[in-house]
Amino acid sequence: MVLRYTSNFDKTISFSDTCAQLTLVADSVLTYTLPGDNTTRYTILFGYNSNSNVFVGLNETAAIPTDDSITTTQNIEFKPDRRYARGGDVLSFITPDDTVYMGISVRSIPN
Repeated sequence: MVLRYTSNFDKTISFSDTCAQLTLVADSVLTYTLPGDNTTRYTILFGYNSNSNVFVGLNETAAIPTDDSITTTQNIEFKPDRRYARGGDVLSFITPDDTVYMGISVRSIPN
């Protein structure tokens, strides 16, 4: 069961019962599929070290831009902090760094 997104106790939130911890290594894509179907809505909280470089894709394979270029692929963002998604959506992650530790916390949004 995915914990419902709610606030409590002076702007804090409880721990999620649906979360993932990732170790990314340079140039290797990892994916995570959100539970449920497309009628289920979620807030996704992303956490990483402030000096980490992470690209996150929503239903797109995350990619690192080549040197001296601009990439405009939709649904791939650099270090998002909080985003909306639906059940069955696939998140993909990639970094140019040697190693990045990160986490995601999934919160259901009431219908």
